[in-house]
Amino acid sequence: MVFERTPRRCNLFLSSGNEFMVCSSFSKNFGLYAERVGALTIISQDSDTAAITLSHAKTAVRTNYSNPPKHGGAIVATVLGSTELTALWESEVAAMRDRINGLRQEFVAAMVSRQCSVDFSFIQDQRGMFSFSGLNPLQVDQLRKEHSIYIVGSGRINVAGLNSSNIQVLCDAIIEVL
Repeated sequence: MVFERTPRRCNLFLSSGNEFMVCSSFSKNFGLYAERVGALTIISQDSDTAAITLSHAKTAVRTNYSNPPKHGGAIVATVLGSTELTALWESEVAAMRDRINGLRQEFVAAMVSRQCSVDFSFIQDQRGMFSFSGLNPLQVDQLRKEHSIYIVGSGRINVAGLNSSNIQVLCDAIIEVL
């Protein structure tokens, strides 16, 4: 499916006159996990280059998964094809983004209030549902064993899973394992 609307962040690249590709995933922000829903936008200087690039992209798609599920793409097409639904979706994504950013700030403030020896302010600058905490695998294991807090071994935290009730418990546990 082709949408006429140009993603806002592409404008800088478009104005440069260069060729480029933009990959977009709709899996998380549409709640369509395991549906392989996304888009590849190809900008090229001429139609011949575009055709060649599209041919290579189709080969890669066929090699990876041949025929992805159809209903996830239909959901995205329905939402993005409607001005009203797109506006509703964008407001819901903005609300979630604001919630997650607020949790990041709350986490950092809680660590500062506990006079933590580690500066976690970098977490406020990260974006998305997850955050790299800087905790090492031993600390992550200790959080799991001693506090029943599950963080990926690399120290990646699911910020979207935090809330005002459990963030204090997380901060106290992190202080203990540092």
